Amino acid sequence: MADGNSTVGKRLRSLRLDRGYSQQELANRAGVSLDLVSLLERDVRESMSWASMVKLARALDVDPGVIAGKKPALDPVPGAAVLSVRDAVINPGLLPTLHPDHEGEPADAASLWRLVERAYGAYFGGEFGVLAADLPNLINECRLLHANDPAAGAAALAHAWQLASCVLVHTGRDDAAAIAAERAILAAKDGNDPWRLATLYGTYSWVMLHQGRLEEAEQLATSAADEIEPVMSKAVPEQITAWGGLILNAAVSAGARTDRERAEEYLRVAAAGAARVAKDRHDYWVSFGPSHVAVQTTHIMTALHEPEAALEASKRVRRDDLFKVQFGRHLLNEARSLLERRRTDDALAATVRARELSPEWFRHQGFARSLTVDLAERKTRLSAPLRTLVQEFGGVS
Repeated sequence: MADGNSTVGKRLRSLRLDRGYSQQELANRAGVSLDLVSLLERDVRESMSWASMVKLARALDVDPGVIAGKKPALDPVPGAAVLSVRDAVINPGLLPTLHPDHEGEPADAASLWRLVERAYGAYFGGEFGVLAADLPNLINECRLLHANDPAAGAAALAHAWQLASCVLVHTGRDDAAAIAAERAILAAKDGNDPWRLATLYGTYSWVMLHQGRLEEAEQLATSAADEIEPVMSKAVPEQITAWGGLILNAAVSAGARTDRERAEEYLRVAAAGAARVAKDRHDYWVSFGPSHVAVQTTHIMTALHEPEAALEASKRVRRDDLFKVQFGRHLLNEARSLLERRRTDDALAATVRARELSPEWFRHQGFARSLTVDLAERKTRLSAPLRTLVQEFGGVS
């Protein structure tokens, strides 16, 4: 099969031929047009909607990230490797009755929590290599405390597994990410915080979204939200954050299925809840509030090819309410909608801003890659900023 630096079309053609399908047969199996398959394979068209990618991936029996060409490697950091994170998740030492490998006494809960907070700082700062270098040891330290005192170690271990799941998604290892997300849920069950536990179901839903399991992702998010649905006059803010984050997960899944009516229904519910907290909150490293409702509205309307609605929603986003990579992803949505409005220079400026926030994070975004390809196609000559974007992805054909 073609490598990760090839085009979407070459990867698609290689997968199709591996399975012995004609272009027409693949189009029929996926429920997309023959023209789409042909244009993609000839590199006449180098991007497609998420919904079309999911359909093609299901027809070819692969994760969407395989077609998108997610980058498996991280920036070089001593000790950093995606495989070391995967191995920490798929580890025979996790089998029942086996004890974590460790010499000495477990760290205390407060010390571990500081390490978890530092790890989240790396994640939301887009420093995936730094995070991957630290994660295997962090997981093992958290496991040791959890083995000795399940209640005391539950929160730290749950979030260590969650971080592993997130890194694995960004590097195209969605199956291992699902295992890590499940481990996070199981660890959180040993704690006494139902809102934290609910947010981890949200992580599992997010992994399924990346696997192309859109209906299941939506169903899981809504089921978990129903379990903790708040009475707004009595709810604590953490409960509203956990619940609101799940509702937004469901909205994104519905939008990815191109079900605008259902997505907008979720967004209305989320907006009503966000109005109760007034200002965006970040509980359990889940973000919820007016800005994040606007962020996800922008995301969904971009996916639905409704650029005017996306750009209108974007006006309600406050930069200070978002972590670095959250703002970066929002800028990419904004850039895509600007490009659809033929505001190419504005789209390029937004994309450049996104990359400047974290070049490492940027090059792991399939959405950034397809956006860069489309920007290059609109220009007869590559400016210096656009040339830098193109070079991030090994050039475009």
